Amino acid sequence: MTEQQSQGTGASTANSRSNSRIKLLLLMAIAFAPLLVAYATFFYFPEVIPKGTTNNGELIQPPFQAEALAADLAQQPSWTLLHLGASSCPTDCQQALYLSRQVVAGLGKDSDRVARLLLTPTPLAPAFTAFIAKEHPSLQVRLLNTSPLEAISTTRPLILLMDPNGNILLHYNLETAGKPLLEDLKHLLRLSKIG
Repeated sequence: MTEQQSQGTGASTANSRSNSRIKLLLLMAIAFAPLLVAYATFFYFPEVIPKGTTNNGELIQPPFQAEALAADLAQQPSWTLLHLGASSCPTDCQQALYLSRQVVAGLGKDSDRVARLLLTPTPLAPAFTAFIAKEHPSLQVRLLNTSPLEAISTTRPLILLMDPNGNILLHYNLETAGKPLLEDLKHLLRLSKIG
């Protein structure tokens, strides 16, 4: 091999190494750049991080454990809409029951993944019992102390959303009990593999 050929081979080897190093550095930059941007954003520019939530109901922080009310309440196998009731049901209570029934019907094929439960601290009046039997036959009624749940919000009527693990996560008033509740449920059921 002549001296020129060996110099040419050496130069191509050096170029090859240089190209390999550049490619390696580019790959490392691609891998670490997002981490560096995320770190800088989190610690130095927290004001640009979105603060909004996508839920329409009021988030209960921390989630209320249904087990605190009754051990078997937390063992509901599905997502559950909890209504807080009394012995009678005025017009706004009837409207909340109607809206929750429409929300469950609006879920279509996922409607069997959501149950409705009326929690009441006192026995229902005969007229209210007849109303439920006629208008809401799938509504379960449970007699139990609801005062811990009533402290969550002052608005009435109140609808609470409980997941299959017994966590009461969100609450809704009459204004958010229709389409906003339906949107939240569709989103949760799409993401959830339980219930």
